[in-house]
Amino acid sequence: MHKIFNILVFLGALLSLTSCHHNEYTIMGELPDPALNGTKVYLTDIDGARLIDSSIIAQGIFMMKGTIDTTQMVMLVTNPSGAVSQRYYSTLVLEPGTIHLNMVTDSLYGTPMNDLYYRMFTCDTMGRNYQMQLQGLLEKYYASVTPEEQAAVVKEYSQVDSMLNVYSIQRCNEIFGQNKDNIIGAFALSRLVQYEEMTYEKLDSIMNNSNNIIAEYMPLRKARTELFNVANTSEGKPFVDIEGIDFATGNATTLAAMLDTTKVTLVDFWASWCGPCRKEITENLVRLYNKYGSQGLNIVGVDVWDKIPDHKKAVENLGITYPQLIDTTKVATEKYGIKGIPMILLIDQQGTIVKRNLRGDDIEVAVKEALKK
Repeated sequence: MHKIFNILVFLGALLSLTSCHHNEYTIMGELPDPALNGTKVYLTDIDGARLIDSSIIAQGIFMMKGTIDTTQMVMLVTNPSGAVSQRYYSTLVLEPGTIHLNMVTDSLYGTPMNDLYYRMFTCDTMGRNYQMQLQGLLEKYYASVTPEEQAAVVKEYSQVDSMLNVYSIQRCNEIFGQNKDNIIGAFALSRLVQYEEMTYEKLDSIMNNSNNIIAEYMPLRKARTELFNVANTSEGKPFVDIEGIDFATGNATTLAAMLDTTKVTLVDFWASWCGPCRKEITENLVRLYNKYGSQGLNIVGVDVWDKIPDHKKAVENLGITYPQLIDTTKVATEKYGIKGIPMILLIDQQGTIVKRNLRGDDIEVAVKEALKK
């Protein structure tokens, strides 16, 4: 009995070691740029939000080792000092095995999914040609002397960029169609969401009818949530309430409490450090509040991604007199699917969003139309 017990313990230990070894990955990296020797290269998730590992570059090479529970798309990025202008990044698949890559030449090989990624994306000659054209046009723009030359370059850049977008949609559709059962397909679909400006309904349908690799891919889950929030706060939908602090009183309040059901309300999502936000306030919102405030216009500023002292200084400098809601819960932009500010929307007396993404002269046009009703 004792002998059998020892055998079982041995087998358990052996299985444990085998399992650990099976989940191990090794990244053998090359970055032959002398300026980066002694600096670090960072391994992050595909969104760059979570640091997984880091390594010091020595004589143009670096290595990382670890274990992984599930296969995932990741990035390697450098963070050079101000004296170094070049910044490198590489996309790869983190999976068990030894992964070889060169961050200068973009070569990548060693494991099944990385070999597939290299064939599908890195070796995409047409896509790279479009990218090179855009880079050349960007350099041409900065070298242009006259406004006419710059305008011509901008026009050409827009044309090439449009062609690249059409090609990227076609290519990602092809890759997803061929790889609906692996991480490469999930990555291609996440790119397609951006290129195609996919709707929530379409992405939700695809994910609901896909296997777990696609359905559980975190960037796709995030994209679906963002698209849902945009659709949920689109024109014709009821406004979504936000909790925060009333800047004037310092008391907890909500957006609902700051709306006036007898008036139409412009809601301006902004921050003190945002140049375009400040421009809309000084050129339009303050003027419109003074002009139409007595005729039925209410304005509420929702300060996001900001600090209260900075907000206070901006309110004083910009001459803001309309109410301000401080987004202390940091969820306002998420609830409204906002990726960039300013984002200005118009809400009617019934609490329905009648216009979204207003800018410039369109703000006054929308206000005048709403006041007529």
